[in-house]
Amino acid sequence: MNTNNKSSEEVSGSSGIVAGSLEPTLTLKAIKNNTATVLYRLQNQTEQVQTIHFPSSQKYDYVLSNDKGETLKSYSANKSFAKEKENVELKQAEVLEYTIMIEDLSPGDYTLEMWLATDEQYKQSINFSVE
Repeated sequence: MNTNNKSSEEVSGSSGIVAGSLEPTLTLKAIKNNTATVLYRLQNQTEQVQTIHFPSSQKYDYVLSNDKGETLKSYSANKSFAKEKENVELKQAEVLEYTIMIEDLSPGDYTLEMWLATDEQYKQSINFSVE
C-alpha cells in the first residue's frame, strides 16, 4: 500500500449474468471526510470461463485529475511491483472487484480513471465533486 496516495484496497467476488463480454464498471460509493470510496468491477458477461492475465503483482492502476486536467494522484507512481505473473479465472457471471479509497481530497471537481494492469485494460472513468 502506498502512503503517498493514501489508498487502501479490498478484493471480493459475486454473481449475476446478462451476456456478451467482460464488462467493467466504476462507481463512486461515497464521499465522506474528504475521502472518496470507489468500486471498480469487471464482470464476466460471457458464457465461458475468462482468464485475466496479470504480468506483475499490480492488479490495477488509476489516475486522479482535477478539473484543469492536472494529474493529482497516480496509484502506481513511486511504486514497484513484483514480476510475478498471475492468471485469474472468472467463471460465468463472476465479478472481480477492487475498492479504493482516495483520501485528503480538497473541495473541487475531479476525474478518476481506473483500469486493470493487464494488456486489455478495461478502462473506466468517473467525474465527481468534493464539497
